Formats: sequence, structure tokens, C-alpha cells
Amino acid sequence: MPKLTVTELKKQLATKSKEELIQEIAILYQKIPEVKEFYQLQTGDARQVAEKYKDIIVKEFAGKGRAFPKARLSAGKKAVSDFKKLSDDPELVSDVMLTYVESVSSFNDEYSVKDEDYYTSPEDMFEVALALLKKYNLLDKFQARAQKIVKDATDSYGHYDSLKERYKEVYGELA
Repeated sequence: MPKLTVTELKKQLATKSKEELIQEIAILYQKIPEVKEFYQLQTGDARQVAEKYKDIIVKEFAGKGRAFPKARLSAGKKAVSDFKKLSDDPELVSDVMLTYVESVSSFNDEYSVKDEDYYTSPEDMFEVALALLKKYNLLDKFQARAQKIVKDATDSYGHYDSLKERYKEVYGELA
């Protein structure tokens, strides 16, 4: 089956009536969670959708009672990536990204992880989040949170120093 291009899709949709298009979108809304979230974002429920993705990240790296968390970096990064596909709001995207950094860093501190990826991954995400905040003039709004991330970081694998350096590049010296 040949791939349907956007141009071909637009041609097909142009042949449908307004009512048929509304019905088709309603079906997509009911059957595909990402479509529902996309429309929730369009109608003002953006924070609620962001909270869902933040919860996914937090639950991935936080133990439940005595159970060891799954702590899959791929699952946390997928939650960030999935949210970025739904929203282009730099404040909300940064919020979700910083939740990833906080969650993985906290997991590292609590469980003394011996895998370097668990340190470099949140460091890289922190750098991307700070760049996004800088680009959209949101640094002031997130400075206290960024500072707390650095101050709470473990020393393992140079994690604290790496986060501090990234912070310093954007905000200057850590207070």
C-alpha cells in the first residue's frame, strides 16, 4: 500500500462535507488518545495534559512503597517527546523537560545509580530546556527551579558539576 502524502490527504478531505469532516474528527477523538490530547491542548486544557506527561515521568522514576521504580530512561524521554509533539508552548515543554531532569536526578541520588547514561541524559535535557527558556525569555520564571535542580544534584559521575556548568552558561554563577 503506497504511503498517503499530506497533499493526497488534503485532496481526499476536500471532497468531504463539513458534517463528514466533523464526524471523522469525532471518531479520531474517541479512538486515539493523542488526538484527544491534541484537541484538549487547543481548547485550553494544556496544563492538564502537561500534568499527565509529568506524572508519567515522575511515576517512572519514583518507587511505590517498597517497590523499586522501573526507571527506564527511554520511557521518560518518550513522555517528553510525545508531549512536544502535542504542544509547542515553550513554557509547558520546558516544565515537562525539567520534570524529567528532576525525576532522574532524584532517582540517581536515592539509588546511587552506576550507569553513566542516568547522569548524562538529564544533563543533556537540562541544557535543552535552558536553551528553550532562554530563546523564549522565560529564564526568570524558571530560575529558582533550575537552581534547585543543581543544588539537589548528586556528585556521582560529575553530575552536580555538569548541571552547575550548564546553569552557569545561562544564568551566571549559582547563588
